[in-house]
Amino acid sequence: MNPVATKGTRVAVLYTSVSETLTDEKGKYCKDMDLAVNARSVTEALRSAGHDAWTQTFGKDLGELISGLRSSEAEAVFNLSECPNLSPEKELHACALLELLRLPYTGNGPLALGICNSKALAKQLMIANGVPTPRFRRYTSDPGGDPGLSYPLIVKPANEDGSAGITEDSVVEDLAGLRRQVKWLRDEFRQGALAEEFVDGREFNVGVLGNGTAADPHRSLPPAELVYRNPRWRLCTHESKWNSAHPSYAEIAPVCPADVPPELAARLSGITLACARIFRLKGYARVDFRMNAEGELFVLEVNPNPDISTDAGMPRAARAAGIPYPDLVLEILRLGLALRAR
Repeated sequence: MNPVATKGTRVAVLYTSVSETLTDEKGKYCKDMDLAVNARSVTEALRSAGHDAWTQTFGKDLGELISGLRSSEAEAVFNLSECPNLSPEKELHACALLELLRLPYTGNGPLALGICNSKALAKQLMIANGVPTPRFRRYTSDPGGDPGLSYPLIVKPANEDGSAGITEDSVVEDLAGLRRQVKWLRDEFRQGALAEEFVDGREFNVGVLGNGTAADPHRSLPPAELVYRNPRWRLCTHESKWNSAHPSYAEIAPVCPADVPPELAARLSGITLACARIFRLKGYARVDFRMNAEGELFVLEVNPNPDISTDAGMPRAARAAGIPYPDLVLEILRLGLALRAR
């Protein structure tokens, strides 16, 4: 890594409140997803390194937010905001606002966030660039007949993140199941559905750091594997990812670095770096994979600005690369400052 950011930078750690944004499908708060906890960990790491850092909530009143950033004389923003105005599709607007205010910020910009939030658009970009991804169809209404895909399929919201809308019922074996899940997503999430061929095999993810510039090229972190300890579970659902009381939470365990041969690790890294280039990723991101029985890798999603809470996958991969959590936070800040006002 390059030297960390200059000490003494005034940094607002911007986050969206769990009470306004991070609710599960039934409307109960997911305390395990509380971004305020994450924001405090980031702020502590920045302060320990000599930066003047404080938390700033991205609330419903944009005028109040702009006034707060200006009156505090923030020199940069550590952007942890998600789902402004209760919409994951508006995540890109937070950093767009920071660009209009001419404030340097961490992580990815509006283009990458917008494309990756639209799962179908992201997959079309992968296909156009030769990145392997499962075949799919997008539905905005009831499936009228044969989808032209091979069952089983996994059906997920077209525009969500954090595994929202993913349940054990998401994997379907026939047209009746496909129609059921598309209807459920339209009713519960008020949006279209993405149905893709389900790859039933090992599941990996790879973190990436860098800006894709000559000074800060993209570099991949050690691959991680989600190990399914109980064959009852076929995929990582919203519950298994965020609800510590759910039985699958403890039975789907991340292992980093993954126990894979060098050849597979190299393939995972190569595809990850290709995605970083294609999607013009900045700062930090994660690429999710499945591998079929023949050893073929398929990219499921590209995740710009993934969770960096202390026990999340990105910090875990950084630790495996010899980067402790405080240094990861400082590196993300440095990469943001290197891009200046965008």
